[in-house]
Amino acid sequence: MELILKRNLPHQQIPIERLCSVFSNVGIQKPMKSIENPIIDVKNSYLYHNIKHLQDDLPLNLKGISSVNDYLNIDIKMETGTGKTYVYTKAIYELNRLYGFKKFIIAVPSLPIKAGTANFIQNQNNIKHFKNVCGYNTEIKLRTVESVRTKKGSKKYIPSSIRDFVTSSIIQKNTIEVLLVNMHHLKETKTGVLVREDYDSHIEGFFRPVDAISATRPIMIIDEPHRFSRDNATFKFIEEQIKPQMIIRFGATFPDKTIGRGKSKVEVKDYQNLIYDLNIHKAFEQNLIKGVAKEHVEGPDGKEEIFKILTIKKGEYVKFQKTVLNDKNQIVKMTKELKKNDSLSLLSPKFQGITVDGILATKIVLSNGEEKFTGDTFFADVFATSYVRESIRLALKRHFETERENFKRKFRIKTLALFFIDDINSYRDNGLKEPYLKKIFEEELREKLKQEIEICRDSETEYRKYLEESLENISKTHAGYFSQDNISTEEEIEKEVNVILFDKEKLLSLEGEANTRRFIFSKWTLKEGWDNPNIFTIAKLRSSGSDNSKLQEIGRGLRLPVDETGNRIENETFILNYIVDFTEKDFVKKLEQEIYGESSFEQKSLTTDQVEKLAKNKGVSNEELVTELMVKGFISFNLDIKPDKLQEFIVEYPELFNKLDKGRITDRNKDKVKKVGIRQQNYWKLKDLWEQLNKKYYLYLDKVDDEKLLNIISDVITEDLINKSVSKTKRETVEMVQGELIFNTTLDTIDSSINDTLDYGEFLKIMAKNTNLSIPLIHTGIVKASKLKKIEDIFFTLDTVRSFSTYFKQRIYDEMLKIYSYRKLPHTTVHPTELTEENGDPREYVKTSAYLGVNERKGTPIETYLYDTILSDSSIEESNIIENISSVEVFGKIPKRTLQIPFIDGSTYSPDFMYIVKDNDGKPTLNLVVESKGVKKKQELRGTEEHKIEAAYKLFNTVKELEIKDSYRGKADTAEFEELLKSKSINVHYRRQTNNEEILDIINDLIQNN
Repeated sequence: MELILKRNLPHQQIPIERLCSVFSNVGIQKPMKSIENPIIDVKNSYLYHNIKHLQDDLPLNLKGISSVNDYLNIDIKMETGTGKTYVYTKAIYELNRLYGFKKFIIAVPSLPIKAGTANFIQNQNNIKHFKNVCGYNTEIKLRTVESVRTKKGSKKYIPSSIRDFVTSSIIQKNTIEVLLVNMHHLKETKTGVLVREDYDSHIEGFFRPVDAISATRPIMIIDEPHRFSRDNATFKFIEEQIKPQMIIRFGATFPDKTIGRGKSKVEVKDYQNLIYDLNIHKAFEQNLIKGVAKEHVEGPDGKEEIFKILTIKKGEYVKFQKTVLNDKNQIVKMTKELKKNDSLSLLSPKFQGITVDGILATKIVLSNGEEKFTGDTFFADVFATSYVRESIRLALKRHFETERENFKRKFRIKTLALFFIDDINSYRDNGLKEPYLKKIFEEELREKLKQEIEICRDSETEYRKYLEESLENISKTHAGYFSQDNISTEEEIEKEVNVILFDKEKLLSLEGEANTRRFIFSKWTLKEGWDNPNIFTIAKLRSSGSDNSKLQEIGRGLRLPVDETGNRIENETFILNYIVDFTEKDFVKKLEQEIYGESSFEQKSLTTDQVEKLAKNKGVSNEELVTELMVKGFISFNLDIKPDKLQEFIVEYPELFNKLDKGRITDRNKDKVKKVGIRQQNYWKLKDLWEQLNKKYYLYLDKVDDEKLLNIISDVITEDLINKSVSKTKRETVEMVQGELIFNTTLDTIDSSINDTLDYGEFLKIMAKNTNLSIPLIHTGIVKASKLKKIEDIFFTLDTVRSFSTYFKQRIYDEMLKIYSYRKLPHTTVHPTELTEENGDPREYVKTSAYLGVNERKGTPIETYLYDTILSDSSIEESNIIENISSVEVFGKIPKRTLQIPFIDGSTYSPDFMYIVKDNDGKPTLNLVVESKGVKKKQELRGTEEHKIEAAYKLFNTVKELEIKDSYRGKADTAEFEELLKSKSINVHYRRQTNNEEILDIINDLIQNN
């Protein structure tokens, strides 16, 4: 299979555009030597003016301009799983295309990341993507820095990778030099490949490779910047030895730094000129990564304590470790040694009557006949079953639930699971002791496979075969990667490592010899930099042992999956099952704290707008809402938020705080999965409407002709708005204060703007880049405008470009509203859906119940409702669900993300309810879709919301026409077609509902007018 990359995904394209626009209007000098990059004037004030402008949409605490004397630093924050390797690779191409930069260094912290980066850049399919899809005529020559191994007495040559990187001339067209190095080499050591001086040759007159590399004036890209803090030796080596003229840090996590002293001392993230912030909150919110469902095995009596055998001294003693959570939910560990004939009640009263009968080399024999091995972990309550075994059972349960669903798809998804363990010898056979964990895993997997084969339906022949092949050869289903494997000479281990680290496509494939391999074991070696899109379950069969970032821990499985054709699956929500041990029972709480820490919630009090919005949504007055919040202790009388109640406030009123959907991060031990049943007889009544809603349509834009574009260009230029922007008599000046760039506003005369005036050719280029218009078209538009209004030289500035871009995009938006339409995607299937299986039959339960709402109302729903449970997101939705209307044959809430109407701004829009309504003759012929808006009247809907609702009307009118055309193509003349358009049986009516409108009135109006 081939992994298919997609170009111009907004969350990936924006950081590239921002990075390149840092150099807007900045003079970049030609190199002095043929081996050098073009030279950046790092003191140019336009650089920092541009950076400041790029920070406009960042939270206040993330803004800040800083300058290092000798180089420019730019930070780009992208959450794990959102494609930062793709972004910085494409950024290399763009910086080369726009500015001629040719020498880049990528610094990574570990070998797995190094392997992943090399694999991505050198992958032939990716090379074709950047050449054929993105249109780059250049090729990256990847040079990898490796350790030098020489025999005693032999000559020491500078590695060819470094020599080729340095000596490549900038005159050579169509190539970009990229040097890939891991942090192990970025140190001052006697034998370091970059710094040793005993080579028998030189490069460009330099005997130390690092000096030759520095002479190229490279641009340094740092991957995973939290591993390269500014005060460690590696970063100092980069600054002092490599001396790049620019450092670009790409990462999900950045290092911390301390500011202030004494009581004022605080830890903050060490951002330096951050220009893009795709944090975890945004990544979840925009559905760019999987959701997370944490779970742990609970003790039978609810008490959290487990026991582990640490060491065994044959014939002498066995050392146990007891781990408990105290009253304050803190982890407490105690150890105790027992000898032969000692009672296990010394560990816990629950072991009363059990003694140690024998102590062998790797196991102990107990008086009840059981055997326990070194490393075994178990509950006292279920002594016959180890804790690890229970955790493996839970992980396999979740894995096969997901795998079965993924296998039902038209284009299947290979489903993988990752297990983190604490001892390589518990998995790999070293000839000294039995790999007990591997033994337990294979035993549990064998039993689970048998169970899954038994419940296969007749329609699941392919999946049954897949399971049977797995059962036939259990050892082929799993593989491991550990740090020791990097020096292993065993052929079988080498094959496993190659698949895990280097051959992602083979691991993701469902075809070929290794198609059943889907369980991966590692001793926390696969961390930052390694991930696989199809990891759906991570099981930590060990505690992380530190306060690692929770975001880093789950990062290995957050990426959205790809199917068997190599396509990344978007517009669906996938869940990462995360199995931990009981000592991390508060994982979700800590993860949420980290997420909301990332989103920088700094609000101290509620605004009147927030009060009005929430009051409207709940259908109460502002005064009633404020009283409610005060009674609950969340706010004071003057709307100040009480800090000690903030977390509780966020949980109860998520809509106020832009909190994530409850289904995005869940704790299965607390939030038990709600199974919402589908009433089968009701589904069959809704079947035709449901299938029609699930057909796929795309947004089509007619071309805006050149004459229209010329008129828009001319109109925008002649408006007073631009005049106001370019004729301001104040300018910003910059000064350096203790290493920080400070902006001051200085009143000045109009003559100061002359210094900002651009050359006309440069002005046209920047305008074209900011608007995607051609240079000749912009020039013609300016000429047309000049006939209506005199255009002075001071018009041609960066301010004009920015103002023009803003107003031009507004006009284009207005034009797009006139010319867009919807078209049906060909060759797509409807099923499976949230409500149906692949064959179109209704599921027993809704696939994702959280999509129906987060608030549950007790009681049995009315008979005409589609589901057996009442879930809603607002009071208006709840009122609709409980209202019994005799003219309604059947109705149901539309699960979120089912019907996503695409809109011209790239977003989507989803209605809430579907109804089958009886007409005047009492026949169920009227199909109704309703969007419930939390406003009092339609006039309160804001511009974009109103436009999206109009888009829904347009879509459903299109659906009606397309359905008729598909059914009667070539069989009807114009008159018949017009009659068919009026047909009630295939028409979908769309209505919007506000808080002041009853659903009964909407339905009665529908009946009367049809």
